[in-house]
Amino acid sequence: MSIYLGETIKKLRKERELTQENLASFLGVSYQSISKWERGESFPDVTLIPSIASFFGVTIDELFGTDKSKHEEKIEQYIEEYETLCLKDLPAALEMIKTAVKEFPGEFRLLIRYMAALLSEKGKLNGEPKKIFDEMYTINETIQNHCVSDSIRIKAKRLMGTYYKTLSCTEKDDSYIEKMEEINKDLPVMRDSRDFTATHMYLPGEKHNAACRKAIEELVYLLDCATTNYCYFNDDFTPESKIKAAETMLAVTNTIYTDGNYGESWHTTVYNHGYIGLWYHQMGKNAKALEYLRKCAELSKKYDEMPQETTHGSLLFEGKVFEKAVRGKTMCERMKHHFTVNYPLSDEFKASEEFKNILEILG
Repeated sequence: MSIYLGETIKKLRKERELTQENLASFLGVSYQSISKWERGESFPDVTLIPSIASFFGVTIDELFGTDKSKHEEKIEQYIEEYETLCLKDLPAALEMIKTAVKEFPGEFRLLIRYMAALLSEKGKLNGEPKKIFDEMYTINETIQNHCVSDSIRIKAKRLMGTYYKTLSCTEKDDSYIEKMEEINKDLPVMRDSRDFTATHMYLPGEKHNAACRKAIEELVYLLDCATTNYCYFNDDFTPESKIKAAETMLAVTNTIYTDGNYGESWHTTVYNHGYIGLWYHQMGKNAKALEYLRKCAELSKKYDEMPQETTHGSLLFEGKVFEKAVRGKTMCERMKHHFTVNYPLSDEFKASEEFKNILEILG
């Protein structure tokens, strides 16, 4: 069975996005030794076998090739099932990923999803998010101390920072803000992100073009999110100021996406129209409110009726394929819930024929 050992180590290492140097550092050997193991030129000392198996979260039999394909197949099955359940039933997703972690306790791909599931359910713990503190803290420490995949470690820090923010609000304890700020200091700045650095790592060509287009889409989306976090729910801004901010974002997206296919910014574009409609209503300008709410409804319907894959025609994204995210609810269902439940629209306004006609667009 030893003939499979090198192949298994190489496969597990690549699945976790590790370099030979990363693995060598953890095991206390040279990267040349890792290279020889993977080529089958030599084999690890027998005393290292348990450490290697523990690091990858596999049994020794699996490390030597026994049922290795079933091991990975089961993990991928868990991940796929979790992603599907997240769109439909978060409590079920949490229970499922909890079972997966018990079966594969050293699998960081499962641990990070368990951490995300716990955080997603924080608001449903009878208003006591501190109940999950021990689990959140332990998972984060495990990932930070033993996982050498930067992407997983950074995501764990981001999730933990978000959790501390929640605790600072519910517990009225400023020490959580300090913990959150401490974590944030260790996160990379935007210019060091994977998407942005890729824009200057390739020579001109297909990969370079694809990286630049992806970065532009991500930056437009992040700009909208930052604007939303800054002023949409900030009482320091008047409805007039919020409208100007949202209209500025709509001007940006319409300038970038000249063909009307908003790609990764579809959701933010729809929501911006809805927010503007709400703020105009709050200002007593119901004609303008109806105008934007109708546009919001029309865009929602357009998005839902688009095929799963579309090709951009805008200058910056020409030829790029956009694939709609599969979500539990349609865009029309989401916006209808906002219009009828979440948005504080007056009963008189909602009783108007114009508003009822807008709801009919949403189905």
